[in-house]
Amino acid sequence: MRTLKFIVKGQTIHPDPRCDFSGLIPGTGGYLQAEFSFSKEWVSTPKVVAFFSRLGNEYPPQALKDGRTCMIPEEALQKRFFKVQVLGQNGLVTNKLEIDQKGGCV
Repeated sequence: MRTLKFIVKGQTIHPDPRCDFSGLIPGTGGYLQAEFSFSKEWVSTPKVVAFFSRLGNEYPPQALKDGRTCMIPEEALQKRFFKVQVLGQNGLVTNKLEIDQKGGCV
């Protein structure tokens, strides 16, 4: 299993610069999980991660296990691009971050 790591500060989500996002290949299911590090605004609130197509179609949202990780739904991994967004029960919402599955190695 491979883990894509994200950092959430306030309402902004971005890839963890220490995590390698290269070599992602569309069509893989049950292989990618997402892990999130949150700023203090997010610590005590339940969170859900939403995944979208490039055109805005929503895939099954995922509750965060242990408040930090979830599987990326297979439906989101079928195309070259997908977007990820975090929503908190306290009303906080992040931007949608687009992930590019280039389909090969760097």
